[in-house]
Amino acid sequence: MEHTKKPTPKSILIFGAAGHIGRPLAEYLTREAPDIPTFACRQKHRKAENTAEQAFRGRVLAADYEDLSTLAAAVKGVEGVFIISSSGMSESVAMTNLTTVLKQDGSAVQVIRLLGIFPEFNPHRVPANLGRGACPLSTRLQSGSSIKADFQSHTSTAELLLSIIYNAKHIGAFHTMNNGRNWLTYEEVAGILSDELGEKIVFDASYEGFTEFWGPRMGKKAEGLWDFFKFEQAKEEQWALNNYVEPTLGRKPTTVRGWIVEHKDALLHATHPVSRGE
Repeated sequence: MEHTKKPTPKSILIFGAAGHIGRPLAEYLTREAPDIPTFACRQKHRKAENTAEQAFRGRVLAADYEDLSTLAAAVKGVEGVFIISSSGMSESVAMTNLTTVLKQDGSAVQVIRLLGIFPEFNPHRVPANLGRGACPLSTRLQSGSSIKADFQSHTSTAELLLSIIYNAKHIGAFHTMNNGRNWLTYEEVAGILSDELGEKIVFDASYEGFTEFWGPRMGKKAEGLWDFFKFEQAKEEQWALNNYVEPTLGRKPTTVRGWIVEHKDALLHATHPVSRGE
């Protein structure tokens, strides 16, 4: 009996297609797998223009993780599901509801969830002040702490996710993905930016500097983000570089410096506002 075969999903739904990982994934899917209908799902309270509508030719759906009826409508008949949760979202209710509607519909052949947590980390060890299931799934370079973190380019992540959904051997697996070479503090990242952009990027790890910048943009959420960064700093040794990505992609992953060089012009001429962490 063959245990490593499954049908290729005939349709794919992306939860979180508006984000910095979801959007490249949507673009990559529609470019590399044009025969598979792709749907983007945004939260109902977000404006349509904030989704990846312009990035691909698929439909954009609206659903609320706390509203079972809208979730059920979004997943109806979908066979492949990518889940990239919003940073700071409390996930206990959201993921319970999503699991419920997926099981009720019964169409999904593979569900992939992307997490930004330490490998094999027990969620019960998340401090009470951060809340259960409330850790952001991605951190920002504008960190208030000089923590160490591993890195992975968004486009490489998109390629990996597509290769995973085609292969039944990944079902039930937990993979740790990073570029295998960069275990850096944010201060070191600021140094690389300074080198490649030709101007000094000042790094400020103080609480005062953090709240001065993020306070007006995030309000009360800024304090929670600071607490999360300090939590990450206390656990930074748990990040582990590995070589999973390179053989899976069949090429060397993009490094932090390589990504900065590739996007230098966009970084120097960026006009979009800094995220408010919403």
